[in-house]
Amino acid sequence: MRPDLVVAIAVFACACGSKSDAPGGGSAPAPAPSDAAVAAHDAAPAPKPEKKPGRAEHAVWNLVDNRHAAHRYADGDLVIDAADVGLARYMRFAMPAARWHLGHTVGGKRAAVADRVATLEVPLSDEAARAIGRVSAHVHGTAKQAVTLFVNGKKVPDSRVVLEENGWQKIALPVAPGMLGVGENRFGFEVAGGKDPLAFEWIAIGHRPGAILLPHATDPRTSATFDAKADAITLAKDAALIWYVTIPDGAHLVADVDGPCKVDVQARASDGSFAGGLLTETQDRVDLTRMAGRVVGLIVTTRECATATLRHPRITLHGPAPTVVEKAEPPKYILLWVMDALRADKVPIFTPGARAQTPNLDELAKSSVVYRQFYVQGNESQTSHTSVWTSVYPVLHKVRMQEHGGTWRIDDKFPLLAERLAAAGMYTAAVTGNGFVLADSGYGRGFKEFRNMMREPAAFEAGGILYGQDILDAVLARLDAHRVKGPTYLFFGTVDTHAPWISRRPWVDVYSPNYEGPFKDFASAKDLGFLPDSMGCSITPPPKDIERLRAIYDSAISYHDAQLGRLVKQLTAWGIWDQTMLVITADHGDELFEDGRCGHGESLRDSLIRVPLLIHYPARFQPAVIDEGAEGVDIMPTMLDAMNAPAMPTAQGESLLARARVESRGWVRPSYSSMQEFAHAMRIGRWKVRVGATGVPILQDLVADPDEKVDLAATRPVERRMMTDNFGMFLALRKQWTKRTWGVTTNLTAEGAAALDGLVTP
Repeated sequence: MRPDLVVAIAVFACACGSKSDAPGGGSAPAPAPSDAAVAAHDAAPAPKPEKKPGRAEHAVWNLVDNRHAAHRYADGDLVIDAADVGLARYMRFAMPAARWHLGHTVGGKRAAVADRVATLEVPLSDEAARAIGRVSAHVHGTAKQAVTLFVNGKKVPDSRVVLEENGWQKIALPVAPGMLGVGENRFGFEVAGGKDPLAFEWIAIGHRPGAILLPHATDPRTSATFDAKADAITLAKDAALIWYVTIPDGAHLVADVDGPCKVDVQARASDGSFAGGLLTETQDRVDLTRMAGRVVGLIVTTRECATATLRHPRITLHGPAPTVVEKAEPPKYILLWVMDALRADKVPIFTPGARAQTPNLDELAKSSVVYRQFYVQGNESQTSHTSVWTSVYPVLHKVRMQEHGGTWRIDDKFPLLAERLAAAGMYTAAVTGNGFVLADSGYGRGFKEFRNMMREPAAFEAGGILYGQDILDAVLARLDAHRVKGPTYLFFGTVDTHAPWISRRPWVDVYSPNYEGPFKDFASAKDLGFLPDSMGCSITPPPKDIERLRAIYDSAISYHDAQLGRLVKQLTAWGIWDQTMLVITADHGDELFEDGRCGHGESLRDSLIRVPLLIHYPARFQPAVIDEGAEGVDIMPTMLDAMNAPAMPTAQGESLLARARVESRGWVRPSYSSMQEFAHAMRIGRWKVRVGATGVPILQDLVADPDEKVDLAATRPVERRMMTDNFGMFLALRKQWTKRTWGVTTNLTAEGAAALDGLVTP
């Protein structure tokens, strides 16, 4: 078998157990332990041999808390718990619409309710694709209701099953040989007849054909169970659990295992490389450091006893547990600077090697927290500003460009950042040059002063040209008027990196010397074919002119940097720099013909959605460069946390304050963005997935391929499944997701896992 395909699924890890024919042709359940074995298990355990002293370490990921991300295998079958919201990982991102409705109670059982046509996508290894012969399920329906199976878009011959009774019953649908392939495969269920939709409690994709109807056999989910209260996992012999995760540097998998049982642990990558070992009564850890930085299928399998229990299973890293940071004096001044249309890949502190000269940012970064994987929630101003203002995702606030549906105004039901900071005792003022960030659209709510300079006569007379120096002059005037009166929050937005792009000297002559052509001094909307109500170009200039446009853009970044130097110098002269929390970010980036487009609003490339985030307030934020996911929804919680103000119950983001400490990091976290809610993107570490209405993902490695040219979905099965698991879960649950209490899809908290246990989706 090709090594790059070997671990699309881990049947290879658990299919080596013995098989026997159950009634009806299904797989036999794992043998139940005898009464004597149960009694022995429940009795007080014998003293264990003393273990060697462990290393100084702290847990970063708990297997029980992340139970909703686990893939379950029983006797070689993939067992999907449809009663669990983890089903979302197989739902093809619920695009273009959700076909499964999760967590509903049907006939006294928790189940997923399916539309008349509902599809799941699951990963299969080469062996599994050849061996699978049936799909069985526990369903709730009505007599004479018919179910037909489709595989990869084709109807399976002779797969139509007619239910014989009302209520819960087990069915089996045969799979014809040759219909499945290595990698991701689609299983579709078409339901006909009956007044009520069909509900599923579990689905098992198995290796042997079976009869049309199965007897009431043991629930295959019992092969692997989680006990959240005891922080334990129980696995039947040759059953397996698999998580798709990124292994951090220095990782050990640690757990206590009772009695004579052995638990096999393997971490396997797409290329076939792996690390592993055994957990036993005397060996409580498996060293995974060989796979540091790799995405793996993390496989846990029981050997040599009927059942094994893993107690307190977790992944640990070197070093002591994070310490509680004493709350320091909150900032007296908070400045939020949104540099419109600024790309992170064009700024050296966010992307080393970028051309633009930014000496002031470089110096500021030494005493700041720099987030290099920060995504805004939209690829245009309205969506992204609104997620910062509200700390909720676009699916809830629905603010977007008017031609794409949604609304142009922030609903009054959402508490806003300025309101909360005003309630915390700050004077609030705003000065912006973004023509879409208007008080009437809700952005002014909570501000005692709100000024949009782009809407003033001077800007109209200048043809929409508004320099950052003029905005900063107004900002400093407002701050000077209030700085002696008390705490102040000031939002300001500059537009120098936004089209029309204007050359800033001396920098443009450094980046593009001796240029002769139409873009010597500026690039107008007319020159590039910007149409009314459009943020993209319709004219593509020749290569030398495109390079000039990029030099103009870089010169605007250096101009921004010069204005930053002015700001810091003035705050220092006033003696308030040490009392000031400065947050620098952007609302989106701009495409510069890397993929044939310019402007913004037309894609989910990193050039549009990955923007700078820098936070400077050393009293609370330990200087660091963080290559972990962060999002626009995190800005409000971070500011409130810095002020020692209570968290907002409606906020979906999380404070970044704790994550600025080195010991609080070590596990990858996702970043997410939406394009008017009809396309979506998520980044986890170096990997990014984009998906549109078809539900077909595009997978890219942003380290090897920063220009996002190569789709690796077909050749990196483990990475694809890792992204599918996290992205599918988030998209299905993004209306309810609350990072502050739940954690993130890559690393759930105990509270988050408990919430998912009882979650219901429409």
